Amino acid sequence: MKKWMIVVMSFFLSACHVSKAEKQEAYKEGDHIAYEVITVEQLPQHMKALYEKQHKQFQTYTVKQDDVTYAIIHLGERKTGGYGVEVIEVRYKKGKAIVYYKEQKPAPDAIVTQALTYPKVAIKIKTAIPIEIKKK
Repeated sequence: MKKWMIVVMSFFLSACHVSKAEKQEAYKEGDHIAYEVITVEQLPQHMKALYEKQHKQFQTYTVKQDDVTYAIIHLGERKTGGYGVEVIEVRYKKGKAIVYYKEQKPAPDAIVTQALTYPKVAIKIKTAIPIEIKKK
């Protein structure tokens, strides 16, 4: 009787167990990964100061929190307005989420503000897989 109970309990526990591989997202090579561009107000409290402080130099970084990863891109200081940064896409490649971005520059004949600007963007990706940030 004890053996039978042990077998039943083992079967029940193994049926309830979710392996690490099953928990992770099942992306295929080249798949698009959904993301959301967010404002500083939407960042977790502990990231807001870092986001505002790190803007003077070029820097990219990610911060994981639970099953969400925030990817931050700072272009650094620009001498005029008209600059920006845009996330083009996020794709799954070789076990990572690759965030592709591009810098937006003003046209040579554009009328721009004569003030220092600090282009930056933050995105939220609902994944726990490693993330890499690349310029396109």
